[in-house]
Amino acid sequence: MSYTVSHFEIRARDRAAMEKFYTEIMGFIVSDRGLLTAGPAAGRELIFLSHSPDEHHQIVLIPTDAPAGSGGGIGHVAFRVDSLDEVRRVYEKVRALPHAKPEPVSHGNTWSVYFRDPEDNRIEVFTQTPWHATQPCRFDVDYDAPDAALTEATRATASTLAGFASTEDWQHEFARRFDEAPAK
Repeated sequence: MSYTVSHFEIRARDRAAMEKFYTEIMGFIVSDRGLLTAGPAAGRELIFLSHSPDEHHQIVLIPTDAPAGSGGGIGHVAFRVDSLDEVRRVYEKVRALPHAKPEPVSHGNTWSVYFRDPEDNRIEVFTQTPWHATQPCRFDVDYDAPDAALTEATRATASTLAGFASTEDWQHEFARRFDEAPAK
């Protein structure tokens, strides 16, 4: 199994300044933005940024109230794998670990499992689905279900979400927007 680093979640006290830095200095474009609906940061905006229509996001800026000088911090590290079977294999390995606290989820555009390493760092392992949905979105999935049932359940939920489209259609639109973005 090979892992490819996909994206970083970065905690940001001043999301506007961080967005400006990553777009104007680093050349990313905003691929999505939306409000968190649950957890301690509910109601606050996430900003998704990418350089590539092949990656919905390579950076996600997440709000934090950490004091200045403490550093924003990395929220999690995500690893892309090539198949749903690989996500399931990781899920099977970590579900028995007492520290891991696995979370089998979909973001509409991925099948993911989030879990903790022994020092409580958050890890995501995921593979793409054939769909896109406006981010952020997250819903539970059952990796014990057969492929056909999991695929249909994921598609059924994702199709009710804002921005639902095929990945190919989303990539085409993103590439058009990226080509039209002013050179930095």
